[in-house]
Amino acid sequence: MNRIFISYRSSDGKKDADRLCADLSRLYGEEQVFFDKQDLRGGHSWRSAIMAALGTRPVVLLLITPDLLGMAHPEGGRRIDRDDDPIRGEVLTAQANGATIVPLLTEGMLMPATADIPEPLRFLKESHALKLRTEDWADDLNKIVADLASHGITPLVPPGPQPIRRSWLHRMQRGFMWIGGIFVGLIVIGLLVPEDEEAPPPSPPPYAAATPPPAPGQNTRDVSGLWWSIDEDNRRLRVQFTVNNGAIQLQTDAFPIAWYPRWQAYALGVREMGLIVNDVRYVGQGVLTDVMGTPRIEMPVQAVTGDGRGPLDTGSLVLTASADGRELTGQLWSNGEQAESPLRLVRQP
Repeated sequence: MNRIFISYRSSDGKKDADRLCADLSRLYGEEQVFFDKQDLRGGHSWRSAIMAALGTRPVVLLLITPDLLGMAHPEGGRRIDRDDDPIRGEVLTAQANGATIVPLLTEGMLMPATADIPEPLRFLKESHALKLRTEDWADDLNKIVADLASHGITPLVPPGPQPIRRSWLHRMQRGFMWIGGIFVGLIVIGLLVPEDEEAPPPSPPPYAAATPPPAPGQNTRDVSGLWWSIDEDNRRLRVQFTVNNGAIQLQTDAFPIAWYPRWQAYALGVREMGLIVNDVRYVGQGVLTDVMGTPRIEMPVQAVTGDGRGPLDTGSLVLTASADGRELTGQLWSNGEQAESPLRLVRQP
């Protein structure tokens, strides 16, 4: 009998939902967990499964991701505002049938503001939300298990120190990180040289080439504009920052997967699922702060295909400007690789 239900927006929640299902199935048994990826193929429906669980105090784990509320409908407006939206239907069916709904805040997410939630779903603001972060997965999973226990759902085996099983894609990525450990440093924002420009001649490590001086009158606290990102092998590419009232956006050009073994391995794996990946670029949106006069950038980032499909990977970026405003240095964390890479950007002359 299903007692734990996983609801998510497939466009950006599938990876976390798949991993969560695998872990909960290990802890509670597959028959306790309803996950559309595997259960809908068997002719089940969300409504019938929820109704069959009445009297067993079912719990719905709702993954809060950017697309949950933000995904647009082809005809205009948001999907979540339409009566035929499957996520809206799942949540309302669960509420109508007395299920407990627990929002799970995925990496970088906060509980949406009341004004952003459709009126029929605003009861979610009264629910006790838990976190489901990639970087703290084991701790967050233990808290979810404890919360489920408070609803009378006890695991068959304790989560304890047992390793948390990952999805096949996470395992594949991890394996290739060990096999090709030398390439971890290549997974940075800044692996691309635009096709219509030649890369500046490389300089010997450790980046001995002088960085361009600021233009006359340039504000050293202004990080907007074009930068060159330089990786550990001295490869350079263009990165664009756009700043608006403390918010900052990042975008890189697309680079072919053939350049990097990690992305070749990824593309080969997802090809079996019907997703064709030929090139990759990074996008992100975060905040620009001023720490004692020094600009600091913090943002979640996504790796997407050249035409914007994805995300293929998620992570976070932290950069701090030099005193003269000529450089940005910091780290990029990759959730797929579970590793961070150094970043160095110099302002494009």
